[in-house]
Amino acid sequence: MKEENLVLLRKVGLFSELDTGILLQIASVVIEKDFSKGKTIFFEGEEATAIYFVKKGKIKIAKMSEQGKEIIVHILGPGDIFAEVTLFQKNTVYPVTAEVIENAKVGMIRNEDLEKIILEKPQVAVELIRALTEKIMVMQERIRHLGSNDAVDRTIQVLLTLAHGHGTKTNHGIQICVNITRQDLASFVGTTRETISRILSRLANAKIIDISGKNIVITDLEGLKNWEVGYGKERY
Repeated sequence: MKEENLVLLRKVGLFSELDTGILLQIASVVIEKDFSKGKTIFFEGEEATAIYFVKKGKIKIAKMSEQGKEIIVHILGPGDIFAEVTLFQKNTVYPVTAEVIENAKVGMIRNEDLEKIILEKPQVAVELIRALTEKIMVMQERIRHLGSNDAVDRTIQVLLTLAHGHGTKTNHGIQICVNITRQDLASFVGTTRETISRILSRLANAKIIDISGKNIVITDLEGLKNWEVGYGKERY
């Protein structure tokens, strides 16, 4: 199991640059857990005791707005790490909720175990700072797009993000995360389910995407990227 975790840790951005000796130490404290679709790994506001990385499946990271609406922050897949922002903080809580949207196998590392390794190997702290900085930059980009008043633009950005991070190439195009619902998309975009349905219908009518049940396949990636120029947009 340690060897398997070693291979997987190499794919996790936080640990990818560490030498084998340090990775073996980290692999030795990994606790593996299985979660079925629909299960919650932890809730927003719950005491934070560990960081996690995805070994298999997909995880939805979401936060509740002041108005009580769910806002999806990330959709994570194999190799992605989450809850690392709680490291080095005493008596802290998880700032988001992590829910399984595709049967998952997750590696858990207790904060206290990783902190012991960091004290012995400062290089781990350097890589952690680098990873957190990159995540902050991604979040700033997400906030910039959410600040747009154009729901179509935000939807396009979300579809492109899902295609890049979780898309599967098929003979018909790029199929995005198959277990994401219309409500999930709406929460990710920051709009209503009805608005998302109208936008997806427009894109489907323009032959940019193909919709079959819950599945969404991007059939014209360049057309999606250039939607504003090629087809014009409406405000929602």
